[in-house]
Amino acid sequence: MEPVGIMEIAECNADIVTNRFVCISERVKNRIDFSAAMDITPFVFEDIAKEIENITHGLSGAAFALVFANRSEWDDIEKTLSDLRNERLYSTCVLVGSEDDIVDEADLGGILHYAASRINAREYDFLVKKGFAVLDEQHRAARDRAEYNALLLDMKQDQEDLINIGRSLSIEKDSDKLLRLILLLGKKITGADAGSIYIVEEKDDGAKHLRFKYSHTFSKNLPYEEFVLPIDANSIAGYVAMTGKVLNIPDVYELSDGDPVSFNSTFDSAHNYRSRSMLVVPMKNNVDEIIGVIQLINSKEDTSENSRIRGNEAFEITLATTEDFNVKVVPFAARYESLLEAVAGQAAIALENNRMMKQIQFQFEEFVRASVSAIESRDPATSGHSFRVAEICKQLAYAVNSETEGEYETVNFSETAIKELEYAALLHDFGKVYIDLAVFQKAKKLFPKELDNLMLKMDYLYRCTELEYNAKEIALLKKSRNGANVPALTGGLEAERKRLLDAIMDIKKELRALNEPTATDADPLKVLDGVISKLPAVSCLLPDGNAIDVISESERRNLEIRRGSLNSQERKIIESHVVHTYNFVSRIPWPPEFRNIPEIAAKHHEKLDGSGYPGRLHGENDIPIQARMMAIADIFDALSASDRPYKKSLPIEKTLAILQDEAKQRKLDQKLVDLFIRYRIYEKTDKNSLKGENTAT
Repeated sequence: MEPVGIMEIAECNADIVTNRFVCISERVKNRIDFSAAMDITPFVFEDIAKEIENITHGLSGAAFALVFANRSEWDDIEKTLSDLRNERLYSTCVLVGSEDDIVDEADLGGILHYAASRINAREYDFLVKKGFAVLDEQHRAARDRAEYNALLLDMKQDQEDLINIGRSLSIEKDSDKLLRLILLLGKKITGADAGSIYIVEEKDDGAKHLRFKYSHTFSKNLPYEEFVLPIDANSIAGYVAMTGKVLNIPDVYELSDGDPVSFNSTFDSAHNYRSRSMLVVPMKNNVDEIIGVIQLINSKEDTSENSRIRGNEAFEITLATTEDFNVKVVPFAARYESLLEAVAGQAAIALENNRMMKQIQFQFEEFVRASVSAIESRDPATSGHSFRVAEICKQLAYAVNSETEGEYETVNFSETAIKELEYAALLHDFGKVYIDLAVFQKAKKLFPKELDNLMLKMDYLYRCTELEYNAKEIALLKKSRNGANVPALTGGLEAERKRLLDAIMDIKKELRALNEPTATDADPLKVLDGVISKLPAVSCLLPDGNAIDVISESERRNLEIRRGSLNSQERKIIESHVVHTYNFVSRIPWPPEFRNIPEIAAKHHEKLDGSGYPGRLHGENDIPIQARMMAIADIFDALSASDRPYKKSLPIEKTLAILQDEAKQRKLDQKLVDLFIRYRIYEKTDKNSLKGENTAT
């Protein structure tokens, strides 16, 4: 058989298609008998290095080259072959030379055989077969290494994904987002195209069922609706929920009657989808109770030799045609079973923790509300105050979040921060439980018993005066026996008695009027001095002859109150409720996100000008914005809420005017007051809807 020359290569398409080449150097062709070569047509080249690069250019897949060359040209050939090996060329060489040629040890790796004499046909045939067998083995070994490295990289990615899954699941608090995240990460780690999440639910009668909660498919936008399944062997998910076993099914359409489960192909038929491989794993909590099922469908893998997908098959491979389902869908690898079990375990714990956290949060919130209702029930007049203040604070926080320019453009309250503010507002008056209720309910300057006692003393004084003049009249009557002019004497006596008794009644009226917190614009001290100045004109004696102190020092101190119904000592008692609130709320082991609750509650009576209490703090730096918001809410509700024993409720216009006036005096935050009015926060809380114990529900 004649060798193929350089101009005849194009005619050897069959050999090129096989990607197997026998390349013989022009310098050694006369020392090789390849006349009987049948399987692979040899090429004879003058410049082997150049021509090998030409014939392998653009070939797909691996190429195999067996070179017969002279020792003197080996260095150039080996350099070219070395460069081409990086492009999936597998090559080896038979050196043809003399016994005097020297072969370096460094060259041995690329040399199959060294021939010092002529290669006959039989030897040539053997060397060709041996050469390609060696190259095939190198190719298999390289492919195995590549697959092993890919597997290692995939496993490394799986481990990293597993760590990230645990981190992600521990962070997410929203249940719906958590389910979506569980399914997404499960598909990512296994390369699944589709999947569903089922949650175990318990009915009122104690029976349990599976709820199809969430589903997603990468290749198609398939619709889904929630529905329930019985926990039994009539469905694959139901069987897994019932038994707790992991199912790894290579092809659901090949399930037999002897298998414990069967596949319902209705969904596939309706949506032109082809479910094939399936991995179904139970989600078990920390007490080994099944709380749900993860079902993954169609593990995807690109097995083509030029595939570069590593670890993102779920996202990057799309199943669009029947061939895609046949070629790119593979059974779930056995190692995915333990990996998905780990994901399912973490998911179950995350779901349980999420459920328990919500339950604890709900129970705590209900406890707070019930406690506040119990405290407010002591004083029906203020019932619902804390709940209304909390609602106003929330609405004001949302208003701040709505601002897109100005002072609050960059201020944003998260839902957690708003919940923190709500708790602080609910508990802001908790310290009142330590205060004598009578002080809170004090409607007049004197307590009712004190006023009754004072009025009794005035009545006693009235009666004593009557008795005194009756005694004088009797004495005059006795004198009449001795010839005295009684009518003249008694007339003057009667006039004096009437004057004194009328004066006592006037004093009594003045004292009643003076007892009113806002009864008069006159200075109560001057009014009281005027009343007391009249008292020496009359005297009131006890049976033992001692005079009664008609107006005691305590009664005088209270009647001298210029504003409101509380004296200075009582006002300090009232103000101390903030300190009691802080001391109580600080003892609650709040989580870090609620750590500001004690400070917010403690500072809601502080004023920007330093006139507030208990710390007499000045300015925005010392008073947090949440406390400034609560100050507005607290004052607004106190003024506009239903009538209280010590005041009448004010109309909205008057209440807003007072808030504006307080802001102008630098007591309240002007910007927040403006926001309160501009967003009409006062209309977003029904002052009558949050009263009584029903607010705790």
